[in-house]
Amino acid sequence: MRRKNFMGPAALGMAVSLSLGMPATALAVTPEFGRSVEEWETLRDNVLEYGEIEDLVYEYNVTVRNNSQELNKFDNRTGRRESKTHSDAVGEYLRAANDAWSAYENAQDGATAAQSLVAAKQNEKAAEDQVLEGDRNAQLLQYKQTEKGIAKQAQAAMNTYFQLQYQLSSLEKNRDFLAASVTSAQGRQSQGMATYADVLNAQQALQNGEAQIIAMKSQIEDTRQNLIVMLGWKQGDMPEIRPIPAVDMGKIAAMNVETDTSKAIAADYTLQLDQKSFNNSNSEANREIYRKKVENDKQEIAIAVNDGYQKVLQAKNGYDEAVLNVEVETKNWNAANIKYQLGSISRIEYLQAETNLVKAQMDKEVKNLELFQAIETYDWIVKGVR
Repeated sequence: MRRKNFMGPAALGMAVSLSLGMPATALAVTPEFGRSVEEWETLRDNVLEYGEIEDLVYEYNVTVRNNSQELNKFDNRTGRRESKTHSDAVGEYLRAANDAWSAYENAQDGATAAQSLVAAKQNEKAAEDQVLEGDRNAQLLQYKQTEKGIAKQAQAAMNTYFQLQYQLSSLEKNRDFLAASVTSAQGRQSQGMATYADVLNAQQALQNGEAQIIAMKSQIEDTRQNLIVMLGWKQGDMPEIRPIPAVDMGKIAAMNVETDTSKAIAADYTLQLDQKSFNNSNSEANREIYRKKVENDKQEIAIAVNDGYQKVLQAKNGYDEAVLNVEVETKNWNAANIKYQLGSISRIEYLQAETNLVKAQMDKEVKNLELFQAIETYDWIVKGVR
């Protein structure tokens, strides 16, 4: 099954000039020759796999595609909103700053001095902004930071989608148990072993359970739509979403906070941009501001790596506890099953044990995905995305 008209809602304006039957390649960032036939077939099928997310974001995300177009305009110097170049603008701001500094030095009163000082600093800052805006490498860093941030967000959304699916299964099993509880309460009432209030309470619990399921299904669909739109599909599309890969426990053992902090500092996009601003600063005062920003960035990166590592360990502990809980509930269910077969417990007691087992199993799956996400978040920090 192939994906057709592969575009998000925000791309509709771009599509007006295109035929409705235009293939998805017209909207990809990479030219057709830039990937192999096999790669294009993988990206254009109607299947979403976790490992494809970064490539799908690069090729089909509306924001990333627009940024790529802006970068092309920058390179070609076409479609500019201003007739003057960045160099012209920098020169104008610096001349204005020099004039303001002269006015400040020659001011005859405090008000004029204050106004001139503000004007001088504002024009110096504007000149620095123009330098950064005219720096292709800075533009590329900003766009790459945005792209990777969207990929990180999409990966987390896919993880959430499956977590919600497992939570839905747990709610549905609980709903079945609550429905059986209503029937049980009604039967016991007919035998004089329960009150009408007991039946009403059971019915209310069932209604609450059904409401939770409805809300969960709505949340799942919202998450699904947000996910596929980020990757280029339309909201109404129904691509097959494949399961997330298994957790690689070896990654945890390979983590080294000290070494990974050095890697993260070297890769961090925000730090690189602040370093460029420092290099482009025209005044010592602004250089000092960005020097502090660079130092703060390094400290924040170190904190983020350590915090990310601690969250991985916490998620691993949570998963281990969930595994043990499944073992406990499995034993409880086995015991309940034997007792039920022997007639020593009621059907509702047996269903309670079965429900507890399913809840434990689904919780283990959720905790597994939480661990997977914690590892991915740590990896993103090391790769420069906080």
